[in-house]
Amino acid sequence: MSIVIAGFGTSSIERRSDRGILVFAQAAIIDALRDANLARDEVDGYIGAPFATNAGSPHAEGGDEVSVRTISQAMGFKHLRHAADLFRRYPADMVANAAQALIAGQTRYVVGLRALYNLQGRDYATSDADVAYGVDQFAKPFGYNIAGARFAVRAQRYMALNGATRADLYEIVSLARRNSALNPQSVWKGKTVDLDAYMAAPMVSSPHGLFDCDMPVCGAAAFVMCREEDLPAGAQPAHVTGWAGFQNPGAVFSMSGRRPEDLASAQLYDGFSSMVWDWLEAFGICPEGKAWQFVREGGAELDGRLPLNTFGGSLGEGRLHGMGHLREAYLQASGKAGPRQTARSGPCLVQIGPFDDSAFVMLEPEPRRCIASAQ
Repeated sequence: MSIVIAGFGTSSIERRSDRGILVFAQAAIIDALRDANLARDEVDGYIGAPFATNAGSPHAEGGDEVSVRTISQAMGFKHLRHAADLFRRYPADMVANAAQALIAGQTRYVVGLRALYNLQGRDYATSDADVAYGVDQFAKPFGYNIAGARFAVRAQRYMALNGATRADLYEIVSLARRNSALNPQSVWKGKTVDLDAYMAAPMVSSPHGLFDCDMPVCGAAAFVMCREEDLPAGAQPAHVTGWAGFQNPGAVFSMSGRRPEDLASAQLYDGFSSMVWDWLEAFGICPEGKAWQFVREGGAELDGRLPLNTFGGSLGEGRLHGMGHLREAYLQASGKAGPRQTARSGPCLVQIGPFDDSAFVMLEPEPRRCIASAQ
């Protein structure tokens, strides 16, 4: 059985907006249904990940989060047989959940949605809570989860051990900006940043400066998944050949029957610039301590050994919390990436999340038998 992403849609992506989150969510779903040549009443499955991850979030339904209950009413989805919202999970987890429902025969056409909203008057990076509970007691009072501090500590250690500098972090930011120039949806489209401007920018959490952090935005993206046998006429599929969660990252390769050297491109999460180094080394794409050299020496360019974040990543497009990465993998695997299309066709790895809590999906132009092992 082959599971496919049949279409993908995106709303406009805006730094701030007077329109509410539901407007962006509906626009993305309508665009995805149009891309998949699917009618609204054919949708019988839904998977979302509504949790707003920024530290200052009020977690307000219809404010900075939107759940299946709200979206099903707004879209008029009257035939849902499978519907779920995943708590604190990523778009790659959404794909895995939808694939499992399709394999089980619970549903025929699943819509997946992730919407982000940059609420006006709220602090994106800090929290005004004066009490911490549970595991937060050991992190929040020390600012460890604020402004990416825990990722900055990891980056500092990596740089000290391996000789990388902030100029090497800039190479990741520069790559993101160059690739975003080919992405019409990018909030940074046409806005370059040179090394001097990068170095002069305010420090957020050393070694991460302002441009090392993704831009909070208002926007949404949605996808449609189905079994290949149910692919709507005219839709261009990307085949889901493997997936994995944080417990066993390597399963994305064993399930798909692929190796890291088989990859034609990769979309690696870059909420903070240094995150790109993590999985280049964890999966053996680069030797340990050498990922910064791989990027600096051109290995991640569109014409490099492994093109990375070909749409500009979160650093170039804006923070859709991994939906941009998944969408780009779909476009690459389905041959719809336009001027960003890589010369080599083949599997595209999607990694979303931090080093200790990521989710993974493999998308490919053609089906593979290996996915049968998931049944």
